[in-house]
Amino acid sequence: MSELAQITVADVITPTGEIKHEIHLRAALCKRRIPRSVWLSQSAKSMIQEWVDYRKSRNLATTFDDTYQSLNSRSKLILSNRGSSYSMKRKTRINQAGQTVNYLACDALEFMIRNIYKRSGLKGCSSHSGRRSYGTNMNAQGVELSQIQRALGHKEPSMSLEYIDISSAQLSKAAELSFWL
Repeated sequence: MSELAQITVADVITPTGEIKHEIHLRAALCKRRIPRSVWLSQSAKSMIQEWVDYRKSRNLATTFDDTYQSLNSRSKLILSNRGSSYSMKRKTRINQAGQTVNYLACDALEFMIRNIYKRSGLKGCSSHSGRRSYGTNMNAQGVELSQIQRALGHKEPSMSLEYIDISSAQLSKAAELSFWL
C-alpha cells in the first residue's frame, strides 16, 4: 500500500492525458529501494479513468490547465475521502537476515482495502491478498514463472513461487499429462 499511496498523477497519466500502459515506480517508492514497473490491464486503466473522472467532478487537486487531464501532476493519484494525500508512518521490522529495516507504511489505505474485501464477503484478506491472486491467476492461465516474477517485481523466482497457489484442477491436469507422456 505504501507504493500506491505515493504514486503521483504524472506517474500514471501522460501530459496529453493518456493513462500509461506501464507505470515506472521510482526506487524511493519501492521496497528495498529497487525501481520496478507495473503493467496495467485495460480493466485497470478503466478503473483509474473512473477515479480521475470522480476527482475532476469533485475538484480534487485539479488545475486550469488541460495537461494530465486537468489534474495537478505532482499530486498523489490516490487521495483520502477529504481530498488529501494519505499519511505515511515510519515503521521498523527485522528481515530474514536479522537486520533492522526501516520503511514507510500507509495504515489508513491498508485498513480501507481490508474493509472493501470484508464488505465484499472476503474474510481475512488484505492488500497482499491481491498480489497473491495476481500471481496465482497468471499461473493458472499458463503464464511462465519468469513473467510472473517480473510482474510481481521479485528478484528471485523462489519468491514468486511463495505467491502462487496451485489448484487441485491444475494438479489433476498435470497428473493426466504426465501419465500419457
